[in-house]
Amino acid sequence: MENEELETGELDSQEDNTSENENNDVDTLLAQKKHFREKFEKEKQNKEQALKELEELKKNPKNVEKETPKNSGMDLKDIRALNDVPDEDVDEVIDFAKFKGISIAESKKHPMIQTLLKTKAEERKTAEATNTTSTRRSSSKVSDEDLLDKLSKNEVPEEDLDKAIAARLERKKKGN
Repeated sequence: MENEELETGELDSQEDNTSENENNDVDTLLAQKKHFREKFEKEKQNKEQALKELEELKKNPKNVEKETPKNSGMDLKDIRALNDVPDEDVDEVIDFAKFKGISIAESKKHPMIQTLLKTKAEERKTAEATNTTSTRRSSSKVSDEDLLDKLSKNEVPEEDLDKAIAARLERKKKGN
């Protein structure tokens, strides 16, 4: 009998937990529904407002502001002054002009900048002359005589084996 009472009590508590979980789920679903409905309404209003603005722009195209390309604060004289300055050095000339509060043309004439430009030009020439890039040196062409000598000593590398055989055949043809 006690077992039956315990089981009934357990069933009642399980039903209570189930009903609480269901209530929580329903509350969650209602909150989600409200959230998404509000989000949908905001998007709908934004879309309607954008359509109204588009219609106004179509009616009054004069109100549209044309974007002008922004000049970087350099006038035509400055651009011309930088024409013969190497690309790597342009930023330094511009920075110096801003630092001193002078035009770019004046900064290019400044002795310090002229020295800098000359030094960098010499460095570029030196680097070009020394050819600091890694280049593969081509292997010297091995003469037919050298190949035949190596062939007789069995010292011919695999990549030269075809050349050595061709040289041997050529020698036999000349000998006959």
